[in-house]
Amino acid sequence: MLSYALRRLLGLVPVLMAVILLTFATNHLTPGDPVATMLGDQSANKVLAEKLRAEYGLDQTLWKQFSTYVTGLAVGDFGLSYRFVGVKVTEVIWDGLKISPVLALAGTAVAVPLGLIVGVFAALRRNTLADTGVILALTAGISIPNFAMAAYLVYLFSIRLQVLPVAGWGSLAQAILPVGILAIAPAAYIARLSRTYMLEVLQQDYIRTARAKGLRERLVIYRHALRNTLVPLLTTIGIIFGGLLSGTFVIETVFNIPGLGRLAIQSIFARDYPVTMAIVLLFTGFYTLINLAVDLLYGVIDPRIRLGSR
Repeated sequence: MLSYALRRLLGLVPVLMAVILLTFATNHLTPGDPVATMLGDQSANKVLAEKLRAEYGLDQTLWKQFSTYVTGLAVGDFGLSYRFVGVKVTEVIWDGLKISPVLALAGTAVAVPLGLIVGVFAALRRNTLADTGVILALTAGISIPNFAMAAYLVYLFSIRLQVLPVAGWGSLAQAILPVGILAIAPAAYIARLSRTYMLEVLQQDYIRTARAKGLRERLVIYRHALRNTLVPLLTTIGIIFGGLLSGTFVIETVFNIPGLGRLAIQSIFARDYPVTMAIVLLFTGFYTLINLAVDLLYGVIDPRIRLGSR
């Protein structure tokens, strides 16, 4: 297991380097002069412009800028912000860094058990009215965009019923709507998959053998069927977490949450490319680490899988 984890960690290095190269190239291929953007009305001040170019390293060759950027990343230095002149990117993103991953993890923590419960419930009642109703609800949950769902739920719970705050972050009440809306689509997707996998598992010979031995139906479902349903779902859970990270861009903007998603949108419009690059790299790192954790969980859920073997 340890050797497998180390190999996977080393395998992440080329991925991260490719993302660093792409984001750096995108930053320098984008039209416009960042120094002129920073100076605004004082863009004609050549002395101040040259001072900023030297401070930001923009007077160096492209290769020197790239090597300096990579060296800084190795020690956690993402450079200086264009929008907040002279302020380090780490200071700009620090507050958002404590929100967006928590928001995505909370959405995953709600979506996974909820989707499993609904999927197993529908599978055990196959071709009944309850199963049909669940399928219709799941289709709606997957099809409706999260910004439309956010508008409706804000109107219902915040304006009409006045039981939840409209926006903000910092309390449990303020987290209910954003986390719930983030979790709706992935929970519906997990429910559909878990229903399909559960129906396949219930038709296997070992399930019929377990029932023939006289085991209680609850043990057959939760000890034998559900355990084997979780294995193919693990990969999906890793992908869903990545989707929830990108989903925070919309949710944080709608609910005025000061996370990385909203900051990324603001940085794009303000052409603050160092901040945008930092957020892209952080999201890539989160996504790859979650997928590594999912791969390691295979051996925990199904001991027959030996991750460390060749």
